[in-house]
Amino acid sequence: MASRLRIGAALLGATALLSMSTLAASADVIVKPVHPDTYKKYGYSVTLEHLPTGTEAEPEWGTKLIPLTLTENGKADVVFAYCVELPTDLDKNKGLKEVDWNKHPNPNTKFKDENAGKVFWILNNSFPTKTTNDLDDLYKGDYDEEEAIAATQAAIWHFSDGVDLTGATSGKKEADADVVKLYKALIEQAKDLKQTPNETPKLEIDPASKSGKAGEKIGPFKVTTTATKLELTAQLPDGVTITDKNGTPLTTEKSGDEQKATDQDDKISEFYVKVPENADKGEAKLKVAAEVTLEKGRLFVAQDSSYRTQSLVIAQNTKIKLDKNAKADWTKAEQTTTPSTPSSTPETTTPTTTTTTPAAPAPGGSTDDLASTGASILWPLVGGLALVGAGIGALFVVRRKKAGAAE
Repeated sequence: MASRLRIGAALLGATALLSMSTLAASADVIVKPVHPDTYKKYGYSVTLEHLPTGTEAEPEWGTKLIPLTLTENGKADVVFAYCVELPTDLDKNKGLKEVDWNKHPNPNTKFKDENAGKVFWILNNSFPTKTTNDLDDLYKGDYDEEEAIAATQAAIWHFSDGVDLTGATSGKKEADADVVKLYKALIEQAKDLKQTPNETPKLEIDPASKSGKAGEKIGPFKVTTTATKLELTAQLPDGVTITDKNGTPLTTEKSGDEQKATDQDDKISEFYVKVPENADKGEAKLKVAAEVTLEKGRLFVAQDSSYRTQSLVIAQNTKIKLDKNAKADWTKAEQTTTPSTPSSTPETTTPTTTTTTPAAPAPGGSTDDLASTGASILWPLVGGLALVGAGIGALFVVRRKKAGAAE
């Protein structure tokens, strides 16, 4: 029976903050608008002047905190944003990607350089980062959420699109006056607030899939993230374990069919799947999740650069979860067979064969009785004896000559 392993660990000590720098094309964070009625974060309508060239004058402009959801590799209940582009319509069916403020696709936008810094100041010093009670203290008033949203959106439009607020249309005179009062305080106090770029949100697991065979340590699977906490969930056949790079199984706490490990001292930034030698063919499904912060001030524009939709800026810091999937699979190990040795060897009867070797024939005898296997040694022997005899004879002749000469 497969078991589930959930591992939460302190990982890579880096702060999980996002910056206003451009995300890579492969970044995980893609957002998509949600119908605002789902969350009902509306502000009062406002009237504006000095609208961008070509914009049709409208008697009222609605204000609201626009809810977004993450659509790729991430999860969050909702992320809220303000509009930074008049009068472009917002397409709720299109995904939005992040770009740097100075790379806004609308060439006519004023949401660049110093103005971008002032928008960032407003996001840090107004609603929803600051509560309505905070606003009362900061800007000497008695503000509710509708007034705060209307004044904050109008102040952002002032710096992103060059418009000026002329009034609010709440139907309540006191509320309209509060919107104008807060708006003026925000634009008058706004400063070019620069932010030091932080690391872009990242969660990667490499490789996404790896194969091996039973009896092996399959890996390594290397995790890279900007998060401070990582969670690993694994579906494993019985006997299969997750180990660190040294082959040591991660310490776990069992709860039902789950096992949970915490405070792993960064051991799961590089981990392996260890498969027993006798395991059948199988696989382990792995999922790595990390929590990061989607920071206020991040600019999102149409994911498809050929399509135009309203651009948005994140209104407040929001915790989000990124996740990546991976897999390890293996084949059954080859079995080596050793031939068995019988305990006793049966007796066998071997037929007896008698071989008769004929005696060597006498010298000069017939050669028909002996198979020819090469030259006979008889004639070299006779030749050798003849030479010895000749040498002895020559010696006697020499001695006789010497004797005769001496007489």
